[in-house]
Amino acid sequence: MKIFLLGPMGSGKSKIGKILSEKLSISLFDIDKEIERDLNMSITEIFASKGEIFFRAVETDYLIKTAELRDCIVSTGGGVVEEIKNLEFLKNEANVVFLNCSVESQFENTKNSTKRPLLQTSDPKFTLQTLYEKRFDSYKKVSKLELSSDSMSNEEIANKIINHFNV
Repeated sequence: MKIFLLGPMGSGKSKIGKILSEKLSISLFDIDKEIERDLNMSITEIFASKGEIFFRAVETDYLIKTAELRDCIVSTGGGVVEEIKNLEFLKNEANVVFLNCSVESQFENTKNSTKRPLLQTSDPKFTLQTLYEKRFDSYKKVSKLELSSDSMSNEEIANKIINHFNV
């Protein structure tokens, strides 16, 4: 059994993934963290030295690798839905959760982070709004469950996911 967590930056994918992993006693495969570990570089360093196109290609490779995994939570990056190949892959997965949250919440949750290369702009809130609008339909298209991380705690969201998928 695998559960995929999708959503914009700051929606809680990594934190909720960790909670689910602990509650269900299964591993967490956090794609961004796996990439950072294997390339021995932060996402910010990867973007700066190799570019976003390189990162997206690696991100796709790691998503496809999850096909070999059993019993785990997969926390994806916010931009995973930008690649058609990833959408096709996720469409065929049974347990895909869209952690939706307002741009205001995204901004609050990311405003002090230096680990978000796409937000190193003069107007990060505008960037978050633009990315949200660009990716929203794709998140909706591949998810089987949508939860608002604005209106619930991470613990409540994890419990809703467990109940929804009967795990």
